Amino acid sequence: MADYAHLVLKRLEGELERRKPRGFGGNPQRNPEHHGPKLSGQVAEVLETYRHLPVIEGVDPTLILRVEVAGFIDEAEWARMDLVVLSEDENKTLLLFATDKELKEFQRRIKDYQGELPLNQKSQPYAALIEAIENVGTAQPEDRLGASLASIGVSHLDEFVEGQSYLLDVELFHPGDELQAQIFAYRLQETIKPDGGIIINTYIGESLMLCRIEANGSAISKVLMMPEVAVIELPPRPDLQLADIGELTADEVLAGSAPPENAVRIGVIDSGVNFGHPLLAYVMRGSTVGSAAWVDADEAGHGTSVASMAVYGDIYARAEAGDFDAPFWIASARVVDQNGDFPREITVPALMEAVVHKLHSDFSCRIFNISLGDPSLVYSGGRTSPWASMLDRLARELDLLFIVSTGNQRSLTEKFGEDVLRQYPAYLLDASSRIIEPATAANVLTVGSVAHANGLEVDDEEFAGVRPICGVDAPSPFTRTGPGVRGMIKPDLVDYGGNAVWDGPTSALVSGGVKASAGVWTFHHKPLDRLFRARSGTSFAAPFVAHKAGILLEQYPDAPANFLRAMLAMSGELPEGAQETLDRFSESQALMICGNGVPNVDHAVGSDESRVVFYANDQIAPDHFAVFEVPVPPLFQNTDGLREITVSLAFDPPVRHTRADYLGLTMGWRLLRGTNKDAVFDKFRKWEQAEGDPPEFPDKFTCKTFPGPTLREKGTLQCARFVARRSMATYGDTYYVAVWCRRRWAPNSVESQRFSLAVQLRHSADIALYQSLTLPVPLKA
Repeated sequence: MADYAHLVLKRLEGELERRKPRGFGGNPQRNPEHHGPKLSGQVAEVLETYRHLPVIEGVDPTLILRVEVAGFIDEAEWARMDLVVLSEDENKTLLLFATDKELKEFQRRIKDYQGELPLNQKSQPYAALIEAIENVGTAQPEDRLGASLASIGVSHLDEFVEGQSYLLDVELFHPGDELQAQIFAYRLQETIKPDGGIIINTYIGESLMLCRIEANGSAISKVLMMPEVAVIELPPRPDLQLADIGELTADEVLAGSAPPENAVRIGVIDSGVNFGHPLLAYVMRGSTVGSAAWVDADEAGHGTSVASMAVYGDIYARAEAGDFDAPFWIASARVVDQNGDFPREITVPALMEAVVHKLHSDFSCRIFNISLGDPSLVYSGGRTSPWASMLDRLARELDLLFIVSTGNQRSLTEKFGEDVLRQYPAYLLDASSRIIEPATAANVLTVGSVAHANGLEVDDEEFAGVRPICGVDAPSPFTRTGPGVRGMIKPDLVDYGGNAVWDGPTSALVSGGVKASAGVWTFHHKPLDRLFRARSGTSFAAPFVAHKAGILLEQYPDAPANFLRAMLAMSGELPEGAQETLDRFSESQALMICGNGVPNVDHAVGSDESRVVFYANDQIAPDHFAVFEVPVPPLFQNTDGLREITVSLAFDPPVRHTRADYLGLTMGWRLLRGTNKDAVFDKFRKWEQAEGDPPEFPDKFTCKTFPGPTLREKGTLQCARFVARRSMATYGDTYYVAVWCRRRWAPNSVESQRFSLAVQLRHSADIALYQSLTLPVPLKA
């Protein structure tokens, strides 16, 4: 919990102006005289092992090869050898189902490879294929033990207790043929039957095959020997049990108090808000409609849900606590009809500009939530949309904070079917998963979604085919990703917007609108029917961030929008579940999925003993620089533990939709150490004499941060972290943040650029860092 007010950054005097196919790569070189016999011997061992597998009720065992490869082999090439690819992992290991149980064609090619070199040929027959293969074998029982079994103390075959009963999900390899799939399931059934085991439920889809079994340890040991078995796991269970607050009535939920007169006002631009809801009636500041033909009501049922979260944040927690005292006012702009369509008589940018001006001038809104987007405008590079450009312009002209959802993926079922379970999270980086307009806007906070839970409920235990796509804190399956215009990091932040679950029995991906456990709780737009409803979507992650922005603005009522952006980004953390899910990706790719993470509003609002934030709200002339001093006391430098220095810069430059170079001004920063202010200024004096990019400092003076300058300087919100694990004593007690602004196409009438800069020192040890810098300044109540 934050205890103290943030500290002000000291700006040093002095300004100086400057003049103006997927694959594994090439195959290794092999010696046919050695490599060929090695593979032949391994194939012979596989066939010998196969011959000793038991025949079950007249059904032959399945021959499945485990092949390690070092080069790319097309699936069609395997098919020519009567081999079907069942799986492929990131370690370049394939599992292949053999329709020819003698592997005749495979063996023939290996034999030809190690034979005489044909005349007029430079390489052995089938060299490209055979030399791409490292080893051939069979999967071992331990390979089939799923990670979840470790939670019950099973990490080896012999750790199953012979007489103990287990409820397990057995994933069988799907051979791609329905009859063969039925044979696989039959062999499993006959394997466990003698020991009293049963198959409770079987799910056979297009590419996924699951059997939920109840069997004792003796039967499971036999199952683990079956080549058809891919993996055995504990059945997924709900990691969050929520009572259905959708059944609560107005008699059971007491209305709270209205916000103070001077409370923050949040504008919700959506399908309207039904302020007749008993928990929203006392938060209404005003409303407007985008078409004279519309009534002032939420007929589509979206805006009421969004507004409820913008006011109250976590609705479920509020209902549990019985606390619906409202902290903020809501002003609503209805911009879509009952079908979710914009009015025909006005363009979207014009409509948006009109309602923004209305909510700002009439109701003093400075924070706006826009959980709308155009699904037909998936960003594919190049220019951004007029809608996004308009938001960027209004953000600069009126000093407003727009919070925009990334949009949702709505065709995952059609695109992947049940294979979404295997394709997640890789598909989040596909071009089809990119953000939709207006989420490309540069001067706004673009918000994606992470899951609040795995989305399952207790009754799902009965169905093997009901599977969570992801766990708690992981990126929601439907979220959209960056990069944005100019390759900038998008989304800027993520927050909790629900999950989706694969429902095998209905072959559908279901989210909170259908399955309450998969959604976050919001208000229902028809309160006479129900007060609450569950929803899933980035539409509901965005108002979580709007709520946090309201808390921050309440604490700093005169703060510019750039300050809100900088502080929320600086406070962002990638949850553990997201870290684990995205571990397979590079750090830069993870940024394009989760941005700066989930904002911690306590950290954004104030400092505490071992975490201190400095900030400045300032302005700079184009082609000028500024230097800020950051005190780094010995206590921070020398105390054992992890030390982090996070720098966050936000600015709102002029933009132009028709420009390939979208931003009229760009800014950048460096965190410098082991130097002094005179050296920093001298470096910029040399820059003054030259054209081109701002100066780079020697590595010994520059703190290595992630993301680095090349990536972060593409955007208008530049947050990066420097991490030190050893003593920093050799670099002195003062660090510097050098900030500069470069004019690109901005006209000469643009004489300054405002910006907000925040620097956070955080230590993993419990140290009195704040007190070592100043006398504690408590946060105002």
